[in-house]
Amino acid sequence: MRKRDVMISTCLFLALVMGTFNIVITHLTGSGLFERSRQSLALASAATACTGEPAPKRQPTADAQLLALPEYEKVCGSAVADSMMIFTQMPISEPSAVEMADAMAARLKEFSAQGITPIVIVEPESEWGLVDFHEYTTGMYDGWTAKYFNRLKNRGVSDRQMGLWIPFPEPEQPYWNNNGDPDDFANNVNRYFRLQRSIFPKVQTGVLLGTQAGTDQTPKLLAYTRLIDDSLVDFAGVQGFPWHPSDSSDSRPAVISASEFASAAAAEQVAQSLGTQKVLLNVGSYRHKLTRNGGEIAVDARERQATLQSITDQVTTLRRNGYDVLVNVFAENKTNRPEGIDWSYWAAGNPAESVYTSMFVQFAHELNEQGATLSLYDARIVPAPQPSTSKRTKSSRRRQ
Repeated sequence: MRKRDVMISTCLFLALVMGTFNIVITHLTGSGLFERSRQSLALASAATACTGEPAPKRQPTADAQLLALPEYEKVCGSAVADSMMIFTQMPISEPSAVEMADAMAARLKEFSAQGITPIVIVEPESEWGLVDFHEYTTGMYDGWTAKYFNRLKNRGVSDRQMGLWIPFPEPEQPYWNNNGDPDDFANNVNRYFRLQRSIFPKVQTGVLLGTQAGTDQTPKLLAYTRLIDDSLVDFAGVQGFPWHPSDSSDSRPAVISASEFASAAAAEQVAQSLGTQKVLLNVGSYRHKLTRNGGEIAVDARERQATLQSITDQVTTLRRNGYDVLVNVFAENKTNRPEGIDWSYWAAGNPAESVYTSMFVQFAHELNEQGATLSLYDARIVPAPQPSTSKRTKSSRRRQ
């Protein structure tokens, strides 16, 4: 065989091997080798930093949420977020109000020390279980709630350190004990904020309504704002996420665009009904999801990037219409929890350069260019206390 024929045969063989390898990679990751390379180059050139501000020097912290922040700043090569979302429940006795307030006071002060505004989501849940929305309207929880906020005040928490508070999130969702009555939600919000502002008059407040992907939610959402006292609310919030059918027999198309799951139009309608120019979008994009029937959904990089771009598009529309926009991004890996969804952009503790880290940088960069404020929901495992090397510790070990 001539040398030229050998070279041609070798090239054809290598092309066949690379093609086979690309098929395998596509099957395993949802994105082909060559496509991933093109995306990485495009994303890397799109933005070099999330913001134009340098990352601040972080103080040591034991807060799970704040522990995640330096990883984002490392990936971004800059500051990245002004806010982080945290969750809490409702007190059901004076002792529980004191205990919960003490823990929250310490956390709010820690966030303040790190220059981060907390977005506090107050879920209608307690040590008893779910809070009955109608029962809350009777004032049954008022004394405990007042005790809670008074304790925060007595622990030295300022109005500014309180951040943004959002009680009864997604009130229309069936997993709450909501009785299906939008008026109960509105009355509860009014009651909660009046009590809170009697103690913290300058605290920021908001509502967060959930959307159902792919449907026109505006009429239903506005039913929940109809009786709310506009003077008590600063932020109008809309929450929505992508959706994929969990079963192959489900013929419904996937919903991957924020125009369907968290649209600017819906957010604007809610904001107008509450007389505010401040909007919160609580959104995210996942790359892997476990389904209830034991299956898995893998989202390729192109689709995930398209979802993030659609969120940016909604922000652009809202900004163009004169709204201040706060975007909270769910970015935690929850595959080991009942939710079974990986919202993350890298493995916790290992922010290696990849198509997903570049994707996040581009997304954060574009939000910053639009003048939106970015918030994060993510956490890291709090380090366990290191054993002391003192004689007392060694003695203690021997007794064990």
